[in-house]
Amino acid sequence: MLKKLIMGAIALFFIFVGSMIILIGYTVYNPNSIFTAFNKVTRHFAAGEDHKEQEEYFLQGIRTIQMRSDRMPIHVRTYNGSTLKVLVEGKAPRFEKGPFISQITEPGQLNLELHDPMSTHWIHLNINGEEYTEESDSKLEASVYLPEKYAGTLQLQSQSGDIEFVVDKNQIFEFELKSEIGKIDNRAQMNPAAATSLDQVAKIHILTTSGNITVTN
Repeated sequence: MLKKLIMGAIALFFIFVGSMIILIGYTVYNPNSIFTAFNKVTRHFAAGEDHKEQEEYFLQGIRTIQMRSDRMPIHVRTYNGSTLKVLVEGKAPRFEKGPFISQITEPGQLNLELHDPMSTHWIHLNINGEEYTEESDSKLEASVYLPEKYAGTLQLQSQSGDIEFVVDKNQIFEFELKSEIGKIDNRAQMNPAAATSLDQVAKIHILTTSGNITVTN
């Protein structure tokens, strides 16, 4: 019995070696075919899939909203409503379905985290000294809809993601914009008469490390 197992293992070894010799020989003399097949397979697995995720938060009793991201761009708009709406959409890695929005609620405060996909699709192949690389086209962006009558504090923080805040000319906000190395562009026009007291003016704090900050109409 042992002898048969040994003979079987030897046979499988030679089959494996023979298969590898054939594969290597084919690769050496037909690299274009290998590249073509690799290109089709990697494009399929590296391509991101459409993703759309939406959350809505009631702001009754909430005086402070904190939102953080690492790389995800954030676009903020105001609208005629009473809830905070957050929409994350774009392309996500095929094997990562989310969610990419997480929430922590404390008394009087709403904390939101915008998560970038954990997995990255990056494939590299070297055949006969020729290199081929395929990267994923996955990219997610966040759209935030803030009630136009919200009069609390909104804190937006990002590492490398850009942050854009669009203001209606008939509104008034108190902005504090800071970035370590990113560009800051504040060209928004606002109406000081839109609020009758300081308690009606929302305070917007935006902080990035390298992401750009834009405030516009």
